[in-house]
Amino acid sequence: MARIDTLRLAALQDGLITRSQALATGLTASALRYSARPGGRWQRLLPGVYATFSGPVQDIHKLRAAVLAAGEGSMVTGPWACRAAGLRYGPDPGEWVDALIGWRHDRGNIGFVRVTRTKRLPEPLWWIDEHRLEELRHGERPLSVVMEQLGHVPVPGIIPMAPAARAVVDTVVRPHRLPGGWQPACTSPAGCPDCRDDGHRAGALRNVRALMCEVVQRRLTSVSALRDEVAAAPRRGAALARQAMRDVEAGCRSAPECELRDLVRTSRVLPEPRWNRVLPGQRDIYPDACWPDARLVAEVDSRSYHGFGDAPRRTEERRARYAALGWRVLPVAPARLRTEPHVVLGELEAAYLVRGA
Repeated sequence: MARIDTLRLAALQDGLITRSQALATGLTASALRYSARPGGRWQRLLPGVYATFSGPVQDIHKLRAAVLAAGEGSMVTGPWACRAAGLRYGPDPGEWVDALIGWRHDRGNIGFVRVTRTKRLPEPLWWIDEHRLEELRHGERPLSVVMEQLGHVPVPGIIPMAPAARAVVDTVVRPHRLPGGWQPACTSPAGCPDCRDDGHRAGALRNVRALMCEVVQRRLTSVSALRDEVAAAPRRGAALARQAMRDVEAGCRSAPECELRDLVRTSRVLPEPRWNRVLPGQRDIYPDACWPDARLVAEVDSRSYHGFGDAPRRTEERRARYAALGWRVLPVAPARLRTEPHVVLGELEAAYLVRGA
């Protein structure tokens, strides 16, 4: 009977079970050791966490193991939570899984799980594995009924995740946990070519901006929610996040737009433009940047946004509307912002100065 109860509980947890759960169902310590022996039917994923199968471990098993190891009330955060939210510009999660737990829990890192204790534990969101979601949609019980159980009993294929704003900030304020391109300082003792001209910091800032802009641009969080998370984050490691937050608050919605803002702010000619705000007198045109007094628009021609699908056609139609309304458009390629910023700035200033011509 104990074996059946153990497997029933494991089935609710994607085939995983903790040592304490297994013992509570009546499985003996010797039976547990026997099941998890080398070559046995079970395998140990983490200290005190077992998979009741011997096959390959998928992402869903790693995430489930993380919350089981971190304990009740925990949730996944950091790069894995960014990926679960569908964010494209987050770092590769890699082997580690970051878990948030409440401050009163005294628990450290466990195997591949990095545990962060917090006094600001948010309400989790629930990520559903795509295969499990398909099963639920065609199941006997409505999905809404299944979701109501969450927080009371585990449901296979559904993992608690930190809200998008928290996941993003937890990711970017701990650069030492991230791949090299996200670290503002060189990790090589002998240095490298990127050390010149502060290349490491520039690359890391570009990545942080891209992720923070994306989470707002895709409406996975609000500017105010992201601001609150940045303000509450540990100051150590959060300098780039604070800089990116100022760009987001100004209205920038991509890393190249942030870089264009950096460039504009060096000008003695150009005032701060309106960023991603509706074109004056219109209701459905939102230029990247515009100077109403000069009837000048700057559009960052990112290939990832303007170069695929029907985006080229829509870009052409939008620029035709600008022309019909008497606005000039200056396209700016992101590569030029990095390779010839002074030329781009000169073009913008010249276009702005002819506003009265």
